Amino acid sequence: MAETTNELEAAYRPFSCSECSKSFTRSENLQRHKRARHSGAIRKPFECAGCQARFSRSDVYKRHSERCRQLASQRYQPESDDSPPVMADLNPQLPTSNLVVPEHPWPEEPIAVANESPQTYSGSSPSIANGETTALHVKGYFENFHASLPLLHRPTFTTSSAPELLVNIVSVIGSLYSSQPYDPNSRGTGDQWRRDCWKRGNKDLQRLVAADYSEMRKTWVLQTWLLHIVYGAYLNDTTDFEESKKMLRIVVDAARELGLLRQGITMPDSLSWASQADGMLSQDGSKTPYTRWMSYVSVESLKVALYTLVFLDSHIFSPANIRPLISAMEFGWELPFPGDLWEAKNPRIWTQRVTEHFGMAPENYLCGPRGIATASLSIATQQLMSESPSPELLAALTASPFTTLCILMNINTLIRDFTRCYYQLPPSPWDPSAFHIFTQSQNKQIYGAMCVISRIVKDQAYTTDSPQFLLWRTVDILHCSAKISLCRPDHLLIGGIVDNSVIAGLATSTHLTLGDYVSVRRSAPLRPPHLWGDEGILAVLNDLASVLTRIAGEEGEGAFREAPWVTAASYGILLCVWAALRRAGNDIQNGLDTFNELPRTSKSCVLIFNTLMESVLLCLKAGGGGGEGTENTGRDPRIWSTDRDSFVTLLDQGELLFVSLLQRVCRDRYLWSIGPSMATVVDEILASSQTTTTTALA
Repeated sequence: MAETTNELEAAYRPFSCSECSKSFTRSENLQRHKRARHSGAIRKPFECAGCQARFSRSDVYKRHSERCRQLASQRYQPESDDSPPVMADLNPQLPTSNLVVPEHPWPEEPIAVANESPQTYSGSSPSIANGETTALHVKGYFENFHASLPLLHRPTFTTSSAPELLVNIVSVIGSLYSSQPYDPNSRGTGDQWRRDCWKRGNKDLQRLVAADYSEMRKTWVLQTWLLHIVYGAYLNDTTDFEESKKMLRIVVDAARELGLLRQGITMPDSLSWASQADGMLSQDGSKTPYTRWMSYVSVESLKVALYTLVFLDSHIFSPANIRPLISAMEFGWELPFPGDLWEAKNPRIWTQRVTEHFGMAPENYLCGPRGIATASLSIATQQLMSESPSPELLAALTASPFTTLCILMNINTLIRDFTRCYYQLPPSPWDPSAFHIFTQSQNKQIYGAMCVISRIVKDQAYTTDSPQFLLWRTVDILHCSAKISLCRPDHLLIGGIVDNSVIAGLATSTHLTLGDYVSVRRSAPLRPPHLWGDEGILAVLNDLASVLTRIAGEEGEGAFREAPWVTAASYGILLCVWAALRRAGNDIQNGLDTFNELPRTSKSCVLIFNTLMESVLLCLKAGGGGGEGTENTGRDPRIWSTDRDSFVTLLDQGELLFVSLLQRVCRDRYLWSIGPSMATVVDEILASSQTTTTTALA
């Protein structure tokens, strides 16, 4: 039996190393292994006397040795078994040039950078450069945007050693947050500098990759590329959005061609869920805490960047109804490790947290601490939809909101894919299920996974002072959005409309939500008068009321720091609330006109209207707004009132009160283009409605 197992393993890994017992599936992996493990001294003749790191070029060695000597004498005071903070050749699959090694833990002292700053670019716009430096912008990035997208490894990022292209785009995004208090008069000049810098970065990146396609293997190139995609997607300009889509296609094609979508190809020795060989233990056991930490950073940085790519591909362009380019089935990377490992500032803290999470020494954590359930995004999603997800998976999701966000993104993609197929079939008005896209068994699986995620979010009890507040809040918002998608599908999706930007897509969705365009796409003569029915809204009514309070209650710094994709998802939820209020109000008014009396409070239209209006009035009261009849304390007496005259005043004001709240929510989110643009769309709709009413009365 043992001989048969060895024969199968040899057939699976036909390329064996002549120097050791290692074998590989591909010849290039074998050559890389030999160069890194058995020819290091020959290929890298220059050795640092301080940390024994080796280099193949004398100029790189000279710069390193000077920095290493300075750090050893002035800044770094390692533990007895730590190495100096110098990047050695830790992983043969990921060159050390992919990472930036810190000169000091972030952010113990001010950042200084020699890269181009806003003053260099602004030329004719000196007003935006007053008192602002690149260091300030980078700090704004990590204090605000990084909390929503932990793409970069903050403890090892320094502007003095990071590649210029990466520092520039970090500075561009960070400058959005470092220009407080908000001054609308200086926004134009700042936007021009940011857009010029972004366009230059795009050209430089594409030239870099065009000259050598393998440059995309470098983690910093991938990180820089992704940040350029994010910024361009949310600029209020169609040409910039098209440029971001083009960059997304390039990076996805490169990832496929270079094998980056499969961890077993890119980094076969880094699979923590499958014990590779006893040799890994002995090799890792000889490393210092510092080199183990940096080895983890090396692998995790690329992993997080690729998960970010999948997230952006699936979510960032969905408001414009653009289908993802990457399937979860082809993405073969294990789930990211816990978030507090990623944020650990030094090897000592990282070592302690590894032991706390996995109950084993850091030299052993790469050898199967979590199990097969965390082996890939697809397997983890399948496990979560089973009746009994594994404890290892639940622990991984609880410890990492970014991982939970990626799983939720994959579930939402699954819902949208099923919806595309469902709405190409003939309508089924006899189907009583509120969640009508899936079969009953499929809906049970999806809903079970959503309940697990909901419990994880609630158990976190996240607060604004938590370092992972924004990520857990993102999971919360997107969780509600995915539940709505189960029974209230996106209008652009089933209408077959693909728009040319996120802003345009949301504007189109607004007009479609307030009209009846979808009924035309679903064989209108065959459908009942109420295409959607109230059962869909009733199924998510509690979620809508709760998330409405959370969205509208986020003001000041919370709204200021909100990621643009969260704003887009929140706006979609608010559109669903708007449509539900309008439809429920019309049904109640029809009952009054027909029977001259209010419907029973148990009627679905009354339940929907009162529940949502209670949240709307609560948010308006907290924000200093409100309508006629709203008291300073307690519930509005018109809510759930059976008095006809009292309730009718609320019915007449209901939609206008909600729209005023929607406008406030949009204007509070002024940082990116979505908030101001959607506020303008709502203003135009209101102006058009008023014009139509005035014409009809005349």
